[in-house]
Formats: sequence, structure tokens, C-alpha cells
Amino acid sequence: MTESKKKGHQSHEPAAESVTYKAMLGEVEAIVRDVAAPEVDLDEMVSKIERGYHLIKAMRTRLDTTKQKVEQLRLDFE
Repeated sequence: MTESKKKGHQSHEPAAESVTYKAMLGEVEAIVRDVAAPEVDLDEMVSKIERGYHLIKAMRTRLDTTKQKVEQLRLDFE
């Protein structure tokens, strides 16, 4: 992968802890509304969809991490 592609890819990923889950969800919802609009340019639509998938991946990771923390807490307090 070229350096420019790496940089482009990284720019779509939210910072791990700086963006709240709720904020990411709000952005995904806005993306869904935006790409449903008939006047959206095809290239813009693809870019928004790509951003949406990066957000969803980050959200899944955040959920998995949270589940692990909660499970560890449960085990620690049994």
C-alpha cells in the first residue's frame, strides 16, 4: 500500500478514545441520511459510505472492549 493510501485510510478512522460511541453513532446516522439524498454525487456517496464502514468497525471494537471490561469486572467481584 502506498504512503498516500495509508494516510487516506487513516484519515477515515476515528481516534480510539477521543470520539464517543454516541458521536460515532450520530455520524453514521447522518451518513445514512446523506447517501439517501438523490442529489448526492456518486464519488461523495462512496466516500461517505467508506467513512461509515470505518466508524462501524470502530464502534464494534469499542463494544467488544467494553464487553470484555464488564465481564472482567463481573469475574473480579464474584
